[in-house]
Amino acid sequence: FAEYLRPFEKTDIVIVVIEALRDSSIFGTGAARNILDLFMRYPDFWLEDVPKIMSCIQENMACINMEPAKQSVEALLLVLTEQYPTKVVMSLLKISPTGDSAGMAIWKVMLSIPQALEKILKELLSRLQAVKSNSLVPLDTEEACITHLALMASIEFQAEEFGDAYQRHASLVLVCLLLRRLITLSERRATARKMQVLLPHIVEFLEDGHTDIKMNVLVIFRNMMSHLEREEASPIAVQLVEEVLPLFEAESSRLRELSISLFRDLVETLVKKDKRMMKKKVQRGLLPLFFHTHDGTESVAKASGEALLAAAELLKWKELKHLVQPQQTWSTAERLLMQDRRRAEEYMTQSLPYLKNAQPTLRVAAIRFIGLGARLLRDQNEKKLQDICSALKPLLNDAEPSVESLAAQTLLILETPRRQPTSGWSLRTLCC
Repeated sequence: FAEYLRPFEKTDIVIVVIEALRDSSIFGTGAARNILDLFMRYPDFWLEDVPKIMSCIQENMACINMEPAKQSVEALLLVLTEQYPTKVVMSLLKISPTGDSAGMAIWKVMLSIPQALEKILKELLSRLQAVKSNSLVPLDTEEACITHLALMASIEFQAEEFGDAYQRHASLVLVCLLLRRLITLSERRATARKMQVLLPHIVEFLEDGHTDIKMNVLVIFRNMMSHLEREEASPIAVQLVEEVLPLFEAESSRLRELSISLFRDLVETLVKKDKRMMKKKVQRGLLPLFFHTHDGTESVAKASGEALLAAAELLKWKELKHLVQPQQTWSTAERLLMQDRRRAEEYMTQSLPYLKNAQPTLRVAAIRFIGLGARLLRDQNEKKLQDICSALKPLLNDAEPSVESLAAQTLLILETPRRQPTSGWSLRTLCC
């Protein structure tokens, strides 16, 4: 009998069966489930009009309450996703606006199954890529793709949580779940390469104050960059390095280590055409890296030394490269100041916030560096010297004795009249 049906008639029968799953009687629901099982065995014949079937599921989902009937709908959705992933995703992007509970329920079912998840990710990324390369594709398609990628992160979400999913207003739990899911996907070369289109959106999460979110973002960056060809990775590295620099001062030692290690990887990823642009950005990281070689967390100090070596290699500072050794610490500092005297004053300004750092070892390093650099200012910038002395004075009451003592000694030398010939040598001796 079915062989004589026209395509739209076959679809009408499927819709009638789906609507029958709303029946409250066991008999009625059972009959509908049996017929639906038959349709799923021959999807190419019965399930050809995916948009219309998906629309029917969305309209009836909220009224299908019996558990066996729900299971049949879930099975139907999975068959459709396996068979027609592109049609399913495009249909959902059109029929399930953000916040629609029925649409969310459909996404929830499909994304709870790994096989379906991978297919849907591929299709969403494909849609996003089309948006990036084709100006004729509406922008709301991109927004819909990003919104629904956020849904991939959660199985137990509530519809009202998704006002502007994947934006800052998304719940913390949702964002963490999303990023963890993306970490898993970024570990595989095939999916990691496709995820490049998500980078601008993932970067936005670094503005969040939550440490776990930032760490997850950095892991995604690290995984993705490791799977890209050098020519692909290089321009991305130039963009990402600015996002990583502020994280060197994170309260979490793990976040500091991750950001500094990623900085090193980004510097080592460059191809020749991008090196000139990167050099200016890398110079901003030299002093923070130097200070964090004194970090109280050993792994952070080690990562900072390695990153400083990579930076010296990029900048072709051979002497600095040889000086980045524990026994040559203050020779390194002196070399930073002498490498470019025009930048010495900038380094001094950049070092002042470290006088307030929570770690005593970094406060000590900042005092020593300032004392060493002040020699260059004694005959050049009296006002700047006064500002430095003002910044040091609060440390005279520091809770850490070593900080208090070194601050007092440094102030004594800086405020000594310049006519004393031994003042310059005293500063260097104090620093060492």
